[in-house]
Amino acid sequence: MKISVHITFFVKKNLNKEIKKLTKVCRNFLSLSKKTKIFIHTNKKIKFNKKNMHFIYHNLSAEDPFKLSWKCRPLMLRQKDEYDYFIYSEDDIIFNRKNFIYWLKFKNMCKKNRLNLGFLRTEVSNKDKKLVSTDQNKKLTKYLLIRKKRFAILNNPYCAMWIYDQQEFKKFIRSKFWDLNDWRGVNAFTRLYTREKSAVGWHGLNMNRYLATVIPINRQKVHPGSLIRHQSNNYASGNMIDLKINNILSKNLKFFKPIQHSKIDTFIKEVKFFVYLKFRFNFKNLKKIFT
Repeated sequence: MKISVHITFFVKKNLNKEIKKLTKVCRNFLSLSKKTKIFIHTNKKIKFNKKNMHFIYHNLSAEDPFKLSWKCRPLMLRQKDEYDYFIYSEDDIIFNRKNFIYWLKFKNMCKKNRLNLGFLRTEVSNKDKKLVSTDQNKKLTKYLLIRKKRFAILNNPYCAMWIYDQQEFKKFIRSKFWDLNDWRGVNAFTRLYTREKSAVGWHGLNMNRYLATVIPINRQKVHPGSLIRHQSNNYASGNMIDLKINNILSKNLKFFKPIQHSKIDTFIKEVKFFVYLKFRFNFKNLKKIFT
């Protein structure tokens, strides 16, 4: 299996420390296959190339530094016929062989039903050392069945990475969500900005490919292969989240029915969101004036 992994590595300070963290991330990706190659897109000139690890420098002096997350796409596009699987990841995601085997096992049955097989990005709570979710703001309440197997619907499909097989990847590059200039991104259904728009791939809310993002469940537990680690652990450290993975499923799961939004509904929702953004922006400016 030939796997292409692209990582965004924005260096602010303490390069040696950041390289050490990145090495752990890369070590896990390299465990997926002997034919895995990692391409690390960075804002610093780094002479640290190892076998199957390649640093690619991008000069961001004249543009938004968050656009570094999009610099990998021209190279990925050229690689479309060379690899079996394509992965994009932020530089602090621990994705290991167990995660990959889980994805290989369930991704085809999900794809046939227009569903994206998802992952839960996790951190370790400072309070009790339990795993917590970084991206789900409430318990999962809906499920569906595929071949008599139960899958929970994720409230938020974002996990700071994406993975597609070659067939799905080629469809992705033909969609409007492949190019940042073609996709407005910030909308009433999900708040995604430049970096997050890249990391959500083709399974963000209100996109046209998948009906939902799902993870398999059994006896009120999520599949262990769906759990990926957020190495930075900065959300749990700041006490921003406390939704524990072992308690993430509602006891009364309801059957999932896809929501079809009409153009009128979408337009009204967009207008409301636009008004909200303007009010929020003005409020923040006023706050700066009087403080």
